[in-house]
Amino acid sequence: MGLFDVKGIGPKLVRAKSGLVVLGWGVSIASLALTGILQGIIIPHSAQYVPQAGVGILRVALYYGGIFGLSILAGWVLADISKAVLGFFVSYGVGVFLTFLALAGPGFAGVIPESVAELSAIVFAFTALFPLAFLAGLVGGLLGAASSET
Repeated sequence: MGLFDVKGIGPKLVRAKSGLVVLGWGVSIASLALTGILQGIIIPHSAQYVPQAGVGILRVALYYGGIFGLSILAGWVLADISKAVLGFFVSYGVGVFLTFLALAGPGFAGVIPESVAELSAIVFAFTALFPLAFLAGLVGGLLGAASSET
């Protein structure tokens, strides 16, 4: 492959499109989850405690709406319901893993005890991403894929 073989890149990107969309979907889910956690939108309040926490229902709705909109877009780009469902589960796994790594990072670096960081990261990640965010992402991915199929 020469330096100026630009025409050869297109077919390779077409084959890698689904994988890149799923990877971007997972990274975006992790980004939204970390934003929700670190801004105090989701953790420690969770959705059922919002009225008592004083967070504001709009911020929580924007968090879940972001996951829903992102999933609609990813499903629309994938344009196939089976790819969207499989891609959703893979991207959610990537999102949970990246969220866990980011939250457990201080424990891995030795700033705080590793067991405390790991336990907190697991609880925070699963509180932020399950069950409402899971349902919003799955329904959004299905709606996006269904709207793009012809």
